[in-house]
Amino acid sequence: MLTTRKAICTLALMGALACGLAPVKIADIKRNPERFENRAVTVHGKATGVTKLPFMTESFYEIDDGSGAIVVVTKNALPPEGKKVFVRGKVKSAFKIGGQSYGLAILEDN
Repeated sequence: MLTTRKAICTLALMGALACGLAPVKIADIKRNPERFENRAVTVHGKATGVTKLPFMTESFYEIDDGSGAIVVVTKNALPPEGKKVFVRGKVKSAFKIGGQSYGLAILEDN
């Protein structure tokens, strides 16, 4: 019984990781951005630098999970500064030079 339960939990975790549902460390995204480029990820951390610019449909903030921070671009309501949040979205680079990604961000799902 315990072995069956363990196998089911392992399969569920593998499925969550494959679908981008299990949180990924921001340091892993920054260390290997090409692996995550255009892929859905979930990150969990504290919202900082919350910014709403006038005349723009998108807002911006950073999420810091303790391993690093990354910019989140969203059309959703902004979280309060310092709130712990889960973010799901696609990893994007603003541009690449010589295979190096610059301007790494997560475009949050609506």
